[in-house]
Amino acid sequence: MTRAEHAAMSEDNADARRPRGRGMGGQLGLIITDLVVPVAGFYILRAIGLDAVLALILAGLPTVLAIAVRSIRQRKVNALGIFVLIVLAGSALLTFVTGSPRFLLAKEGWFTGAIGLGFLVSLRFRRPVAFTFARTMIEPTRMSARLHPQLWDDIWEDDAGFRRIWRGATVLWGVGMIGDAIVRVVMAYALPVDLVPVIAGALWAVTFVVLQVIQHRYFARAGLWRRVEQAGRTQEGEGT
Repeated sequence: MTRAEHAAMSEDNADARRPRGRGMGGQLGLIITDLVVPVAGFYILRAIGLDAVLALILAGLPTVLAIAVRSIRQRKVNALGIFVLIVLAGSALLTFVTGSPRFLLAKEGWFTGAIGLGFLVSLRFRRPVAFTFARTMIEPTRMSARLHPQLWDDIWEDDAGFRRIWRGATVLWGVGMIGDAIVRVVMAYALPVDLVPVIAGALWAVTFVVLQVIQHRYFARAGLWRRVEQAGRTQEGEGT
């Protein structure tokens, strides 16, 4: 039995246990807790008279709580979640020491820049971050039936073009996130404090959409999904 057949059998067994359709719902929940709630919370707290520093810190508490709840539900501590908590705690502490709300506003820039750097560093790993994240997001969705994420490891080993495409996507996201970070830090120190949260929140959407559009066009031109679907058809043919 080939590695692809083993992978397909494992996927069939997992299908019975895997909750379908939760991928998009989970992503929507992350957007609400990590983006909408902090921004809305900041303006509500400012409206009732809290100063900018305290409002920024308190508005970030729902994100901390959401990370804790996700860790408990998944029964594991996510490395990215730990990093977020460290950044939030360190930023809050230094903000109290410096008394500067702008430092706390700039933390998103440093955080985003660190993520972008992480993407680029992962090019030295066995699998780049873009590959790992994409597969993790696709596996619990209905798209997995067409995109065969259970076969990606085999395709990675056998197809140099597949490896090159994912490394290119990793560079795209790394450079894009670092560019986003630079804009955030400049905004934090150049714009009025009360204006930064809403613009920074909108910037998340702009950066994500722009990078997704570029990536989609890149994947289409490079033939990524054609390679994946071909591997799926080959595996199905071997199974008959």
